[in-house]
Amino acid sequence: MSKVYLILSIHNHQPVWNFDHVLEDAYKKAYLPFLKMLARHTKLKLVLHYSGNLLVWLEKKHPEAIDMITALIRAGRVELLSGGFYEPVLCCLPEDDRVLQIKEMTAYIKGTFGYTPRGMWLAERVWEPHLPKCISKAGIEYLPLDDYHFKLAGVDDRDLLGYHVTEENGSVIKIFSGSEELRYSIPFKDVDSVISYLKEVSMTGGSPLLTLADDGEKFGVWPDTFSHCYTDGWLESFFSALEANADWIETTTFSEYQERFYPVGKVYLPAASYREMGEWALPPDGALDYEYALNELKGLLGDRAMSLLRGGTWRSFFAKYPESNHIHKRMLMISKKVHEAVKKLGVRSSEFGVKISKKNS
Repeated sequence: MSKVYLILSIHNHQPVWNFDHVLEDAYKKAYLPFLKMLARHTKLKLVLHYSGNLLVWLEKKHPEAIDMITALIRAGRVELLSGGFYEPVLCCLPEDDRVLQIKEMTAYIKGTFGYTPRGMWLAERVWEPHLPKCISKAGIEYLPLDDYHFKLAGVDDRDLLGYHVTEENGSVIKIFSGSEELRYSIPFKDVDSVISYLKEVSMTGGSPLLTLADDGEKFGVWPDTFSHCYTDGWLESFFSALEANADWIETTTFSEYQERFYPVGKVYLPAASYREMGEWALPPDGALDYEYALNELKGLLGDRAMSLLRGGTWRSFFAKYPESNHIHKRMLMISKKVHEAVKKLGVRSSEFGVKISKKNS
């Protein structure tokens, strides 16, 4: 039985200007108990991402959380990811603003934790083929997406057990495949089932990698998950099972894995988000047709049908919801005016971005 490598990449986010009591509830039910649980299981390594505005809130309201994360980073147990500071869907921003958002987030993490992230979280995993250029320009080397993105490009299941290289006109980044099976299993299936799945993957040979890239709020904020994860002990049992099977399960990080192993190969992904997003982006009648066609195709091909029949793309929301399109175009107009004003003032845009984050923090 081969060793299986496991990356648990947990994404934590709250909308900008969300109610303080909502953030407090999420902190008490998910963010804090998860960190405490991780601190107790000293043999495990994880990847964490917090959106910039959530980090600012934590620094103001709960500096003890910042101290806990810092200690885990210094112990070599946590890799922290960058991303767009305010958790924007990156492709809808002007290109200069995409780079500024990521650089601002990276600078904030470096200033707060003394740590420079090399990877990033892509909001809603909304991918478009031109993104490697701005991501690479922002100093990011790698990021996780969903296995669905790879399946739409025709990547075989066996080749999902690693990472790939992609590029846009010479701008190269590495992309990791997040497992939908793990996304639906953790923390909802019993621990033995999850471990059995990992064992099944280990039987494939080589040095297979499985990645969970999903929301941290599912560990306490989602309905009934606080009692399930903490009162009933699911998370404790899961972490303990990973430690008990450390002879063949190795928790790792994106940084460590890509330094130890070569990529599976090169891939060019189509415009996509996670599978459900494509269905939601369709107009009502189209969504009904999609659901009918998918069920028919599943009868013939099983789950493989989901990678052969796709819904709409994220940008379709601008057509489905005119108010969203209106807000987006106003954002583009304001961005243009801001950059024009900055240019007249003779301030470099990179300096302007840092000044904004310091002011808000």
